Amino acid sequence: QRLNGEWRSDRDKKKRREMIQRIGRLLMQNKNASQEWLQKLPQMIKQLEGSLYWNAPSFETYADTSTLKHRLHLLAMEIMRKTDAIKSGGSGNGSDGGASPPSAPGGGGGIVNMNINPTMGGSGGGDSRALSPSNQY
Repeated sequence: QRLNGEWRSDRDKKKRREMIQRIGRLLMQNKNASQEWLQKLPQMIKQLEGSLYWNAPSFETYADTSTLKHRLHLLAMEIMRKTDAIKSGGSGNGSDGGASPPSAPGGGGGIVNMNINPTMGGSGGGDSRALSPSNQY
């Protein structure tokens, strides 16, 4: 961590690429994913990784692969909560800290609107809405 408390750095690029690959492997475990979902997956993965990176309190927390699946699940639940708030007329931008990352230098901030079930029909319990990105940032 630097003197100003900011831990993010260009030196993180290698680890960020590794995390993108890990997230991709986790999301690709569902063999019943629709073609539409698979086409949108690369952008979703990048946005999920960015949210994890910009919201982590430290590099160690961000890079902790033992908690990655849990953190992705929490992120998906937060996104669904915000999406539901937006759909019901609220802003989805509560003062609880939220999961939206700040705009990163050189890239658009924000997170993808997603749900955790990639099977466009939703079988097996859980939220049956499809995992789908949108252009709402």
